Parts: sequence; structure tokens; C-alpha cells
Amino acid sequence: MRLISIQGIKGSFHHEAVAKFFKNGEAEVLDSPTFKTLVKDITNGNADYGMMAIENSIAGAILPNYTLITKNKLHIIGEIALPIRHNLLSLESDTLDTITEVQTHPMALLQCENFLEKYPDWKLLAKDDTATCAKKISENQMKGIATIGSKLAAKMYNLKILAEDIHDISDNYTRFYLLSKNNEKIENFDKASLYFTTKHEMGSLSKVLDILTKYKLNMTKIQSVPLSGSVFQYSFHVDVILDNRNYESYHQALEELRQNTGFLHVLGEYKKDVI
Repeated sequence: MRLISIQGIKGSFHHEAVAKFFKNGEAEVLDSPTFKTLVKDITNGNADYGMMAIENSIAGAILPNYTLITKNKLHIIGEIALPIRHNLLSLESDTLDTITEVQTHPMALLQCENFLEKYPDWKLLAKDDTATCAKKISENQMKGIATIGSKLAAKMYNLKILAEDIHDISDNYTRFYLLSKNNEKIENFDKASLYFTTKHEMGSLSKVLDILTKYKLNMTKIQSVPLSGSVFQYSFHVDVILDNRNYESYHQALEELRQNTGFLHVLGEYKKDVI
């Protein structure tokens, strides 16, 4: 049984991501309060893997998490794209008419503005974690208090779903990386995450992109991240798809990239998740 560290507690969207990735159920979840402690769980051996959110289709990339991955020399061995479905949760005895306050993560409040505007008398409080709010409402029998969270949280903490799918935008996805301290070999991988800096030459980034095009690597994401210890210098994270699993062409591209970058690290070779 694999032990997977997540940011937050059971019932969170991180927990849902683990359940979706390990469909056979051969995984247990280890609660971790922050992304930094999640990384420590992996590096010190408390957990086999970590499931870490890296970007949201609405809010964008979580830049500090890229730095956590590279600084701690973690390896990406898988990914999952999870649809984020927000629901209003409360005690069984409550109704929409008895709710006076909503406590949840600030991003959940932001992504459910249209629904919440229908109830202008409700007090809205931003908290650290959706699942933690659900757990507290259940344990403390907090009447009149609702939270916004997943159906998994409602099930785990015996809460009623007062309103389903209350998010403003239906196509709301968060992408998660499955991280390991070991560079595990993934058979038949079709996606790779690369980390590099460019040389201090005009057109250096353009040259990198030309190499990817030359070897028919489909770039699905490029993300710049401030380079630690340097002023206004950046590293780049690029995700590429190997459409035909042409590994010979892929390795030729890596060799040419190494000759045209300041440094190049392969953060992970894994199987892409399809939305």
C-alpha cells in the first residue's frame, strides 16, 4: 500500500486527485499542512509519494511549487487533471434559509461569486482549506455555517449538499503532479517536463523552441520562474508531448538542448493525463 502525502486533509481536492490517480485504491493519504511539509514528507521518507497541485485552468500556475520541486530535486512520475466541482455543504439540519455564514478557501469563494451574490446577507470568511472547514462544521456541529467543498468532503464528514456545482465556470481543472524523491522509470511515457536556463544571448529562448519544433515535440506549457539568487533572471519549465513516442527523436532533442542552454534537467518522464 503506497502512502501519498497531500497538502490539506482527507476530503480535499488533493485527496480526490489521489483517488483518481490510484483507481485500484492501493494508496493511503497522509495529511500535511503546507506544500513545504508535503515535500519534507517525501524527502525524509515519511511518504512514498506526494500529490501536489501545480496549476489551475482559471487561476494559473502555482509558481512556488515549481521552486519546491527543483530545489528539493524531486521527480515527476505522473500527473492528473482533476475537474473542480464546488458544492455548498452544511449540517443536515440546515437549509439555504438558515445559513448565515460561509467559511472556505478564498479561491473557492472567488470561483463561486455568482452563486454567493444571490445571498448578500451571508458573511463570507476566507479559511486555509475547504476540507478542514467541512471537518470543523461536522465535529463542532456548527449550525448556520456552510462551506464550499467537494462531494468527497461531504461524504467523509457527514454533511449535506445544500447546492451542487455552484462554481461560475464549468471548465475548471487543477493539474497535479505525483512526485517522488527517486527517478522512477515509467514505461511507455509520452510526456516530459524539462527545466532549463537560457544562455545570455539574443534569441536564445527562440532557439530552444526551434529545437523542440525540429524534433516534433509538442510543447503544451512554458512557465518562467524567477531564478533564485539572480536579479531579473529566469528559469523555464516546459512540458512536451511525444505524440508518437519517438524516443530516438526525443533524446536527440535533449542532446541539442543541452548544447544550447545554460543547464537542462529532465524533471520527469511520465504518462500524460487527458482531459
